Amino acid sequence: MKNSSTIIAFITALALHLIVGGVLLMNVDLSFTKEKIKSSTPVIQASVVDQKLFDDLAQRKKDKQLADKRRIEKARQEKERIKRAEAKRKKQEADRIKAEKAEIVRKKKEAQRIQAEKVLAAKKLKAKQEAAKAKKLADDKRRKQEAERKKAEAKRKKQEAQRIQAEKAAKAKAAKIKAEKEAKAKAAKIKAEKEAKRRAEAEKERLRQAELDRQMESEFEDAFSSAQNSKQLSEIARYKALIENKISRNWQVDPDMKGKTCTLAIRLAPDGLVLSAERSRGDVKMCASARRAALKAKTLPIPKDPKIAPQFRDFDITLEPDL
Repeated sequence: MKNSSTIIAFITALALHLIVGGVLLMNVDLSFTKEKIKSSTPVIQASVVDQKLFDDLAQRKKDKQLADKRRIEKARQEKERIKRAEAKRKKQEADRIKAEKAEIVRKKKEAQRIQAEKVLAAKKLKAKQEAAKAKKLADDKRRKQEAERKKAEAKRKKQEAQRIQAEKAAKAKAAKIKAEKEAKAKAAKIKAEKEAKRRAEAEKERLRQAELDRQMESEFEDAFSSAQNSKQLSEIARYKALIENKISRNWQVDPDMKGKTCTLAIRLAPDGLVLSAERSRGDVKMCASARRAALKAKTLPIPKDPKIAPQFRDFDITLEPDL
């Protein structure tokens, strides 16, 4: 801006100096022409020369004025151009400043918008978190209540099941006690019946064995009295034969026992009750069969003579099946 003013002032001063110089030059030429006219002798020639000079001067003046106008116009145009350039520059600067201000405002608004969005997002997030927290608390409370309800329901069902189970157990126990009583009564009755039957059978067997013993003694007495006239069996041999005969009546023999013997060690009570019968020697299978026969006999004949009776309390007897 300062440079433009200096140029304009320089151009204006230069134009004024040129105009003043031109006027002075015109005054000098006019004085010189007048002097020439006065000193010249031929009037016509002087007039022609002066006119030509005047025309030249006038043309030079005109040219000078035209040049001055051109310079002035050029200076004016330059001034205008400078003014327009300056105005354009100022406008551009103003536009730039305005654009910068607008950008600052835009950025400020954008920052405010972003901040507002952040605040809004933070509020929304907080609201969402609070809603989620409230929902979680509500869900936890609901789940807790549901769990308590289920627990109470399970407890009620358990108590009901226990009550039903207790009732069933009580009924089952009562039924069991009743059944046990009935079973015991029935078992006692059966036992009593079996015992009575066993006693009856034992008594029957005792009577049968006694009858057999009596018959056997009678038979042996008849046999020994009739078969051996001169030689009598000793009392011991006689009772061993009676014992062997009774065991044989209860002995189930097999054909494969033929030719085999078995010796049993027998212990008797004072009344002839068989206390034990064990294999002493002989075939194992045969001895097992003979032992069962001895135990099945229950009682065996025993001498009444107190001198020889102790010999039949613990004695060995050799048996051979009658095949």
